[in-house]
Amino acid sequence: MMNYELEVNFWNKTVFTFFMLLSFFMFFHIKHKWFGTGFFTGLFWFWWIGLSFRYYDLKWMIPAVDILIAVFYGLLFYIIGKIYDFLQNKNIYAAKLFLVLFFTFGFDFVSPFTFDWLKPEVLFVNSVFFVSKPVLTLVFLGIAFYKELRWFSLILFILALLPKADFPKAPNLNIYLVSTDIPENKKWDSSYIPTEIRNNFELIKKAVNEKKDVIIFPESAFPLFLNRYPNLILKLKKMSYKITVITGALHLKGAKYYNSSYVFEKGEMQIVDKHLLVPFGEYIPLPFFQKEINKIFFGGASDYTTAENFKTFKISKYKFINAICYESTVEDLYKLKPSYVVALSNDAWFIPSVEPSLQQMLVKVYAEKYGKIVYHSINGVKSYIINQPSTINHYPLKTGSDTKFKSL
Repeated sequence: MMNYELEVNFWNKTVFTFFMLLSFFMFFHIKHKWFGTGFFTGLFWFWWIGLSFRYYDLKWMIPAVDILIAVFYGLLFYIIGKIYDFLQNKNIYAAKLFLVLFFTFGFDFVSPFTFDWLKPEVLFVNSVFFVSKPVLTLVFLGIAFYKELRWFSLILFILALLPKADFPKAPNLNIYLVSTDIPENKKWDSSYIPTEIRNNFELIKKAVNEKKDVIIFPESAFPLFLNRYPNLILKLKKMSYKITVITGALHLKGAKYYNSSYVFEKGEMQIVDKHLLVPFGEYIPLPFFQKEINKIFFGGASDYTTAENFKTFKISKYKFINAICYESTVEDLYKLKPSYVVALSNDAWFIPSVEPSLQQMLVKVYAEKYGKIVYHSINGVKSYIINQPSTINHYPLKTGSDTKFKSL
């Protein structure tokens, strides 16, 4: 049965690779309207971003946000097209090389408000190729210069198949990865919070009975300022003598509040605050009018505060990088030395949409590139572990539960 599943997986990848290469071939060689290409790429890639406004009674903003994003990428592609046309009039080889280099490296520098989810690499995740810049370069060169290189293009594709990911050995920990399925309009309902808390403790007891070493909950699994509830903290500390508990919750410090991970182990508690916030979701990335924008669009909610840097924590003898939702898709986080990442997300903001799949592909890009094992606990879709090339282990959804803070 296992061999059959691997065979099906291989053929799925082969078919996907064929259509991916065909799409890039059409992009590089068929004449098209650059603004239109960028507009519809941005629209279909990011149409889900506006969905979060449903929960602020701002549904009218959804199409406006989507169109603005599409226009941005339309203008970007228009500029790329103008440069390409200029170079083409001078030297066709220089024009093709420009496209290859831009679509290999250029989008690393296109990150409006730090948001850089448009990455050609994600299209390679489910292909037979390993995701890396050298692989992208070889594939794009083979496609762009197939007329000039002829059969040598095939050699470039073969060379692109050679690199493989190098993953570390998994930690010797029996980890229970929680998946919850709580709609966003219910998750922050104050009348439902007690139910959610009870469900969390039931899951902890279940993990203890199953002899697990660690249980990992999603982002904001405790939908409150957990550090202001000493009874809950005491209970979690007591349970941490039996099992290490990692959970998402809010953190209030003076007049500032944070989106945080709480780690309970052997009666001790550590709070790990989020470093990189979601633009326009958790903060307003503008040098002016932040309070006015929050008052008009977000009911007067304040921006979150950030930690100075990405943080790590230890479980037993193993060090883990902390990632909360958006942070799990940021390449700089994966450059840190620890080999293991614990990511907590709440994807219910964007259900139903392609956002969870896009997030997962980005996580997989960086996990493979930097050789990290990722434990990703999510509300809204199945949690998963990425622990070897092309492998994603999913965990079934648990119906559980989540005041209306400005949180992603």
